[in-house]
Amino acid sequence: MGRWLALAPLTLLPACAPLQAPAAVLPYPGGFAQGGLVTGRFQVALPGTPLFLDADASSLFAAYPYQLLRYWDGQWESLPLPGMPRFLRASGGKGVVGLGEAVYAGGDLLPYPARDAIWTEAGLFWVGKDGLYREGKRLRQGAFQQVVAWEGWVVALGEEAYFYPEGPSLPLPHPARKAQAGTCGVVALLGDRVHVIRPEGAKPLATAQDFAAWEETLYLVPGLRTASCKEVVWP
Repeated sequence: MGRWLALAPLTLLPACAPLQAPAAVLPYPGGFAQGGLVTGRFQVALPGTPLFLDADASSLFAAYPYQLLRYWDGQWESLPLPGMPRFLRASGGKGVVGLGEAVYAGGDLLPYPARDAIWTEAGLFWVGKDGLYREGKRLRQGAFQQVVAWEGWVVALGEEAYFYPEGPSLPLPHPARKAQAGTCGVVALLGDRVHVIRPEGAKPLATAQDFAAWEETLYLVPGLRTASCKEVVWP
């Protein structure tokens, strides 16, 4: 098991630092981060622009090379990572980080070559080049890129969206580039448009390069825009 370590105090940038190009904007479930400045549901300063940023109901996670930061209850914690992050999920109270040939979940290093993974009460679900898995057991063959827990389903997304267990399989207009759970359904970036996906189908909502979902609100970039998933009307 891994162990959380206290994060050293963050240093301030010199006031006379040379002008630089605007920092990249990252959306997270509840707001945005520009460089190391996080606004919205969490309002904190990071030591720099993270590779990945995600949040659950109580914690903000930021992944850097060989380091995972967690902000919760007004405190910073740091966990060393044994590799370069490929993805980050805040799920089931854990920071789940993909490392290529392994997954780091709350301190455990698991030998799964995941493209994406989530932690649930039923265990770790992950997707790789051969399908959807729970721990070491393959549940569905397919070339999936994303996996999300929503309303009792585990949804694997690639060129199709498969709802496990015993749910439908829906073709998608474009392969899923990113997916998160929202109040209205699974929110996914398909091509350059954000869609809301449910067992009834997939409906486009907004154009974006990146997004994050928290409850019914979507945080979109570029432009630091927001939208409501309730704008999508279902029969």
